[in-house]
Amino acid sequence: MNTPPKLCRVCNSKNEENAPFCFYCGVPFGEISTKFVGIPDSSINDVSDAPIESFIDLEWIPEIGIGIQAAGEPLPIYVPVRNELVIGRTTEYTPPADDFLDLANLKAGDFGVSRRHAMVRRMESGYEVVDLSSRNGSWLNKERLVPKKPYPLPSGSILRIGNMRLLIMYHSTKKDQ
Repeated sequence: MNTPPKLCRVCNSKNEENAPFCFYCGVPFGEISTKFVGIPDSSINDVSDAPIESFIDLEWIPEIGIGIQAAGEPLPIYVPVRNELVIGRTTEYTPPADDFLDLANLKAGDFGVSRRHAMVRRMESGYEVVDLSSRNGSWLNKERLVPKKPYPLPSGSILRIGNMRLLIMYHSTKKDQ
């Protein structure tokens, strides 16, 4: 019986099932307790007023990347963002690319996430988000995004794509401080 590979939470590389740490980036598997931030468990329409609980380990966020916590999921996702990162879901006919965050394993289709839903773009100081004319829309905190229009994406924002809520965290740059 084949067992699925263990995916690294930082670099998303496939490792052997019993690996104690990522062969590619060296991050240990298992629980590490440092500074954590997480997504509130509140209604979809009222997320910006809710308190933030703990899930994202700030020390695991890549220096040029983001940490993402999907509401209801036990583990965050840590993604390097070199220039642009498309967020969506693949199907059996659309394999993922290096600059694509595939949320299909989180049942994104059930939440109304399009195949190419939104894009996060790295800027000189911070990030911005663009809705890619998705069928079910995107919201940044409580504001609905106009398709194809870039919006500043502050660290700690709640990005809703369809009905999936994502907490986005990243390291502040010197210009952000």
